[in-house]
Amino acid sequence: MSIGPSTSPTTTIEVLLHEIEATPQEHWADLLDNLRQFRQNISPAAGVVIDIEQAQRNQAAIDLLDSWLGDGEDAAEHQQSWDFLKTALDEDRLSGRPLFP
Repeated sequence: MSIGPSTSPTTTIEVLLHEIEATPQEHWADLLDNLRQFRQNISPAAGVVIDIEQAQRNQAAIDLLDSWLGDGEDAAEHQQSWDFLKTALDEDRLSGRPLFP
């Protein structure tokens, strides 16, 4: 199977995954080493294609996650919220068993 310039990225990935799956697993470490050596030897200008819109969406998601991590809440506040949530969820259960024992 030949991969040419008109081949879509999805098709290319599928072909690569097929080749990896067809390779016995005991040889995957060697395959990975070969791939890394190949990547290091190719021209940097020849390989990197950046989808600007996707990069912006990725950065927005990263920024959102970072904001959640750095919101200044402490562990005690998280524990208090969790305890309240567990109690509220267990209050009106039809079963006598707690949802979170």
